[in-house]
Amino acid sequence: MLERCLLAGLIAFPFGVLFVAAAPLLPGTHPRYFMGIGDPEGVLEVVARGIDMFDCVLPTRTARTGSALTWEGRLNLRNARYRGDARPISEECDCPACERFSRGYIRHLVTQSEILGLRLLSLHNLRFVLDLTARARAAIERGTFSAFRDESLARLARSREEEPCNS
Repeated sequence: MLERCLLAGLIAFPFGVLFVAAAPLLPGTHPRYFMGIGDPEGVLEVVARGIDMFDCVLPTRTARTGSALTWEGRLNLRNARYRGDARPISEECDCPACERFSRGYIRHLVTQSEILGLRLLSLHNLRFVLDLTARARAAIERGTFSAFRDESLARLARSREEEPCNS
C-alpha cells in the first residue's frame, strides 16, 4: 500500500515513510489528527491507517484556481470544453453550486474573475470532501471500509486515465 501511495505522490517521500511508521505507534484511545491532507486519495489512505481527523486548504485552494473535486476527477472549469456545458459540476452532489448552476455558467464566472464562481467551487469542494468522509464513516461502521476504499481509489484512478492530455 505504501508503494502505491508513494508512486501516486499522495504521501510524499520521506514523509510517507515516517507517517506509515508512526501511525501504529499512536495510542488507539485518543483521536488521531493529520494536518494537511485534503486530496480524496490521501484522505482515504490516512483513514485506512487509523486517522480520525484532518484538515487541509486543498478544497478551497483548488476552488480558487477554478477547479472542482468530483468522482470524475478534478475538473478545471477554466478549460474551454466547459463553455456552454449545461450539466452541474457533479450529478451526485447536492451542494448549492450543483443544484442551481451549470458547469458552463460557473466557468463563465471563473474566467471573468467573478468571486461568486470561486465561492461556488469552494462550497462544492467542501461538500465533496464532507461526502467522501461520510461515505468512509458509513463503510467503517458497516465493516466494509477496505472494499469502499479500493472501489473509490479505482474510480478516481479511472477518472484520471480518461482525462485528455490537453484539457
